[in-house]
Amino acid sequence: MFKLYARPGAGSAAVEALLAECGIAFEIIDVLRGPDGTVPQSYKQINPRAEVPTLVLSDNSIMTESAAMMIYLADLHPASGLAPSVTSPQRTRYLRWMLYFATAVYMADLRMYYPARHSTDETHAAGIKTKAIEDMGRDYDIFAKELGEGPYILGQKMSAVDIYAAMLISWAPDVPQLFARHANIKRLYDLVAARPLIAKTWARNEMP
Repeated sequence: MFKLYARPGAGSAAVEALLAECGIAFEIIDVLRGPDGTVPQSYKQINPRAEVPTLVLSDNSIMTESAAMMIYLADLHPASGLAPSVTSPQRTRYLRWMLYFATAVYMADLRMYYPARHSTDETHAAGIKTKAIEDMGRDYDIFAKELGEGPYILGQKMSAVDIYAAMLISWAPDVPQLFARHANIKRLYDLVAARPLIAKTWARNEMP
């Protein structure tokens, strides 16, 4: 059985949703922060960066990085249909957008929510946050153009990318404004969030 170290509302939500969609048996272990904002020292032995998610595989090996977990799990369970095969013409598009959200949108989110972490000078925080919001707006504009009529990034079939994107969309600085600007992003989000297993995961993570 897999073990997913998670935190409600954190980046573990998309991995949790994908595990559910794949029908994979897994245990959730919530890693909660103490009053001082730190995680237990015991967790740092599992993930030295003290981030969630961390996935412990059936052989007790450890994976970090949510996008890597989702790529691995979707490939491990091809019957789920959540990833194109390695020989599919859509594989390159799938990998492109999975890594786009991991390296562009996710990183902008972190700069927006935790700007002080991104400079040794705390007076830089406001500018870092403002630039992160600008970057995120640009990145969603690019995605919306590529998404087109969709309704999913690969066309008519949902993939792991759409689950990952939906989680990050819910973290946007102004979700109603994002939806008003890009109706196709709203449609993608609504379709993903309406799936029963994902809706259950979203509720556990207190996501809209």
